[in-house]
Amino acid sequence: MESNSTNMENRLSRTDGSRSVTEQILRVVAESDGQPSEELKPLYEAIDPDALTALFAPKADGSSRSVGEVSFEYAGYWVTVSSEGTVELDATDQ
Repeated sequence: MESNSTNMENRLSRTDGSRSVTEQILRVVAESDGQPSEELKPLYEAIDPDALTALFAPKADGSSRSVGEVSFEYAGYWVTVSSEGTVELDATDQ
């Protein structure tokens, strides 16, 4: 079976800071599927990447967002991104 069948959750911390939230989503999905991120359908077909980035950007005063998450369906996964810096995948029933 595929790795996403045996491990239904895959989390990636954003502590690195060198990758945007959208880059991290693509990386986690690609790794879970065992394919290059360039072969995934465009993220903008599932969610507005600019809005997603703005949602988790620091507040106007520079402080981080302390609470919040957003979930959406993408590439066969239910993707949940949190303000705590995680990207979580759950395989959808297709």
